[in-house]
Amino acid sequence: MPLRAAALAIALGVLGACYTPPEAPVQARTGAHEPSQVVFQAVDAGTGAALEDAEMTVRYLVRAPITFDASAVERVPSVEPYRISHDVAEPNLVLEVRLEAASYHRLDTVLSVSRGGSAGPLTMRLSRRLDLVAQGSGPEPEPEPVRPPTNASTAPDGEDRAALQQGNVAFQNGDWLAATEAYQRMPAPVAETSAYGRAFLEGRTRQGIAHINRSEYARALEVLEEAADLDSPPPNTFLRLAEAQCAVGRTEEGRGTLAQLARARSRMTPAEQNVVTAMIEYRRGVCTHGEFERAETTRERVRAGAAAMQELQGFVLGAEQMSPRPAQIDRAVDDAQRRIELIRRTVGGRGGRAK
Repeated sequence: MPLRAAALAIALGVLGACYTPPEAPVQARTGAHEPSQVVFQAVDAGTGAALEDAEMTVRYLVRAPITFDASAVERVPSVEPYRISHDVAEPNLVLEVRLEAASYHRLDTVLSVSRGGSAGPLTMRLSRRLDLVAQGSGPEPEPEPVRPPTNASTAPDGEDRAALQQGNVAFQNGDWLAATEAYQRMPAPVAETSAYGRAFLEGRTRQGIAHINRSEYARALEVLEEAADLDSPPPNTFLRLAEAQCAVGRTEEGRGTLAQLARARSRMTPAEQNVVTAMIEYRRGVCTHGEFERAETTRERVRAGAAAMQELQGFVLGAEQMSPRPAQIDRAVDDAQRRIELIRRTVGGRGGRAK
């Protein structure tokens, strides 16, 4: 464990009991006390929507200024933004924060804001517990069917499929860590257009999805960008690449990826075009919702919130006209409706718990 991460774990382990500032010289104050605050919203890392758990526990302590002996432990509604505010006279307010929810892995992080400033609303993405995901309560896996593994690890064409098969099994079981590790071991295909080359491309896409489900967006971007550069990637590669780009704030790139996919629809069957068109609209709405969550001013939040609701509602209305409607679209509709409700609650002023 890195030294910084170990120090954070030790410090957070004593929350609610006692906190002793580190032995260091007290820094000179640089100005008058000014209110400084951080606002954040917890979301499901797999869906980007509100947590399934109605409540979560927020723990924090003030790391700087070091003269503070301030900490808090509070049980709060998970759908509401949470605000931490302190008056400080030194350059920065630095906080160690821990979020806990029953169905999710604990999230530890450090947040900072300059004196007199306001940071957020920041998005805090909590990853589902794998034991619950395996039981079907976590992020939905890639909807395309996964071929069952064969008994032989080497196919007649001589390509070694052992890692691919291990990754497929782990992916089907919702074991995202094992899936990423197995897919990473896949040998590169001799020819991208071969049967193994196509399976390799599908495996790379699923690897990117597994990284997304673990909130490892930087790695997901690397893997999905590699997959998108291979020969004739499937539409889902671009949809997931756009998801990862928008999740890290690369909004224009995400929209560009969706536009690239939209231009390729003429090469698809009518049934594929319907599904891809709907998913492009859904991903655009999700991308705009991310802008809403990252907005720093009231004007930006109003603009992004209205745009996100319009795009998501447009997707839902269009999806309701589809018959038959694939399960992939059903899941997207459910998520879109959750996001719309979250925006309404946030804009309606239900969030913001002053500290």
